[in-house]
Amino acid sequence: MTTSTIPAELFLLLTNDAGRQDSTQFRKQALAAAAVVELTLREKVSLDEGRNPHVEVVDTASLDIAELDQALGALTELDGKRIKSVIGHRWMDLTEVIGVGWAAAGAIERKDGWFLTSWPTQDSSTEEELRTRLVAALTDPARRSLQDAILLEMLRALKIAHRILKNDIPGVSRRELDRTITELHVDSPATAAVRQIIDDMAAVMVSTQVAMTSS
Repeated sequence: MTTSTIPAELFLLLTNDAGRQDSTQFRKQALAAAAVVELTLREKVSLDEGRNPHVEVVDTASLDIAELDQALGALTELDGKRIKSVIGHRWMDLTEVIGVGWAAAGAIERKDGWFLTSWPTQDSSTEEELRTRLVAALTDPARRSLQDAILLEMLRALKIAHRILKNDIPGVSRRELDRTITELHVDSPATAAVRQIIDDMAAVMVSTQVAMTSS
């Protein structure tokens, strides 16, 4: 069965045809943030108010979705930790479980190297359909889902939306694309929490880059 969670679809967008992370060195953290977003939308976890909020698990029942169940289990162990700590924690590395899921669906294949595992494309149609959907979400509000808006906003927050989608939206500049994504609006009771998670994800990326530059 094809996986269609937010972190699973983000994995496709952040992985190139050769199976390596594409356009960002923070795929692991981005997938973790996406999982927290989806678990928040599914009312499995909640965030308190304030900057860098604590993540609290409110329902531990399995969803029977491998990557979300792994994330939920990790968050149960990390219950009460702040979102920035959660996103970067090794227990929240969902690369393997998502890769295995897409490989089982035939979209990618697993390739084990000496030091790293890669996930080269086997059937590009799944990602092509996803990209078509995201382009439609940018141009037609009637076809826009909450998941589409979140995926686009996560790409924008990572500062790679144009790099990832430029071949799908020829003639649109990076500034125009970022502005369009910023103006997207989909009603959801969890909108504020989702925005906080994405903002904190971006902050983690910035702080990590600064640390790497300074070292």
